[in-house]
Amino acid sequence: MNSYLVDGRTKANFGEAAKKLTLAGTRAILLVSVGQRYHEGDKLRATVELVNRSEFKQLTIAVADTLQRSNYIDASPEQAYARSLREGDEWLERNDKILGQLSVPNEVLRWDEALKDPDYPQFRQRIERAYAEIAEYRQAVDSTIKKFIDRLTARTPEADTEKAFKGCLEYLIEECPIIMPMWAHQGYDHVIYPQPMTAAMAESQRLFVTTEYPGKGGWLSLRFKKRAAAADQLA
Repeated sequence: MNSYLVDGRTKANFGEAAKKLTLAGTRAILLVSVGQRYHEGDKLRATVELVNRSEFKQLTIAVADTLQRSNYIDASPEQAYARSLREGDEWLERNDKILGQLSVPNEVLRWDEALKDPDYPQFRQRIERAYAEIAEYRQAVDSTIKKFIDRLTARTPEADTEKAFKGCLEYLIEECPIIMPMWAHQGYDHVIYPQPMTAAMAESQRLFVTTEYPGKGGWLSLRFKKRAAAADQLA
């Protein structure tokens, strides 16, 4: 199991755009990509502090664990699922104390629970149809996949790009309907994540959220800044 240092020197914010928003009293989802370092240790602690300061009415911690099974292209489906589920268990155990510092009402949502939501099939069908029939949507999804494959081949030039494309497409077709638009449909005002939206997610928001669920499904990108040690000593 990995260990991560919590040194208390990182501060999180939502950037300039969020300053115009009233976050207090709204419902938010903290989307967690299991395995990413910005969801661990000091950065997770800083995220929790920011959530507390923002005074959300309610927070759902969405642990996107079994979603990652599509990334394990060299494993069998059974092995990939078991690995991703185990890593979700380990993430929750490893970060239990940090999550326990949340002062806003909160709950944990595992990815399998989202997949079993009765709302999911209808939104997945709409995403699948958009990919098959709307050129702009297909282009947005494919460009998101291309960025992933470019990073993959930079690390592993001999990687099977055809297999990787298939896995990425499965990932996005599963991910997009849940994050945009299902959560907006369920009344969530914001999705909190350390990175900007991908092209696929932004196009999902534009097509399925902006008009149908105005004011819902806003994207809050986390930004992290290291505080100087001297400032910490004076705090």
